[in-house]
Amino acid sequence: QGIKRMITVTITMLFLVHLMGCLFFMVAKFEDFHKETWVARTDLMYEEPSRQYLFAVNWALQTLTTVGYGEIGALTIAEQLTALSWMAIGVGFYSFTIGNLSS
Repeated sequence: QGIKRMITVTITMLFLVHLMGCLFFMVAKFEDFHKETWVARTDLMYEEPSRQYLFAVNWALQTLTTVGYGEIGALTIAEQLTALSWMAIGVGFYSFTIGNLSS
């Protein structure tokens, strides 16, 4: 039972990190990669999609685990709203994880 819960938590985390990484990239894309978006500031506009994805997932994982070093930050309003939403989801995820693993 414990292993099943751990696998469920891990899969949920991977899905959420993927989803938020993609959303963070989409926010920059919807802003036409304005010079203040994180994609433009990190010179990723013309990089391979795999590299863009890794940066976005890196941001999502660092924000979820609260170990972000600030190399990818949210500057525009839309990015800040996305980051705040992700932080709030992270609190819920931690509650879900602790509740799920302790029961």
